[in-house]
Amino acid sequence: MWNQMRELMIGACDLHIHAGPDVVPRQQDLLEVAEQASEAGMKALAIKDHNTVTADRVNLAKKFVSKDLMLLGGIVLNYAVGGFNVEAVDQALRLGAKIVWMPSMDSCLTIEKVHVSQATPWLLPFVKLRQPEKGLTVLDQWPSGENLKPEVRDILKLIAENDAILDTCHLSAHECKVLIDGAVDVGVKKIIVTHPNCSVNPMTIDEQKSLITKGDQIYLNYAFLPCMPLFDRQHPRIIAEMMNGVGFDRCMLFSDFGQMVNPPPVEGYQMFIASLLAMGVGEKEIQKMASKNPARLLGLE
Repeated sequence: MWNQMRELMIGACDLHIHAGPDVVPRQQDLLEVAEQASEAGMKALAIKDHNTVTADRVNLAKKFVSKDLMLLGGIVLNYAVGGFNVEAVDQALRLGAKIVWMPSMDSCLTIEKVHVSQATPWLLPFVKLRQPEKGLTVLDQWPSGENLKPEVRDILKLIAENDAILDTCHLSAHECKVLIDGAVDVGVKKIIVTHPNCSVNPMTIDEQKSLITKGDQIYLNYAFLPCMPLFDRQHPRIIAEMMNGVGFDRCMLFSDFGQMVNPPPVEGYQMFIASLLAMGVGEKEIQKMASKNPARLLGLE
């Protein structure tokens, strides 16, 4: 299995990792993660920070990283950047941001899962707001509105104009449906639906399949983080079943690692591949999800 995993790491992309500098302690800094990714033969990394833009640090890091490794930065639309702040998104894109993440720790859904239903207790130290209605939603009314807020529509237009990637982040399946419909309407081509296997925004296989029918570059990005002992303790079999259910052509893999209590991101990605192999997922399917699908999304084919 070691040789299989090592081969499958070549060309792999992890489009959601956490690395220092960050206000939250991280396992490694950006350059350390990039060095290990290069050594493993990976093709691309995307750096996410819940509180600020990462395009600037990525631009600087490119001077010290192998040109064979693509680094991407972005912006997460939590309250630290003003929530659905159109000007902040515009400036981030001008700075070179390639991904716009919808809210994470400040989303209405996250607050509900942490403080109300308590389905995701491991996020408790990071979610300050306690009332879901004080959080952020793309909808005109939480939780079942059918229309997008005007400022969200303006942000989608900026994403489309810059050919950037829209990432749904910590949104519910219903929010994702309304958001993706609006995004497609204004010309957004590249969309990632983040960790539908996680307790913070779980989605049924039918919900996942419905979302990817709305465009030919909409991908479900499955995280390995929920499998960790201090998180959801999810069995990798559940992820494999989801992948089989929706079809491997629209699936991608990411570690979501960087936390001090977990292995480094590159090692976490290797563990993910090994776990899928152990669940009977074929090498060809894993290569498609780890390398070919993200390469298509990033225009690296």
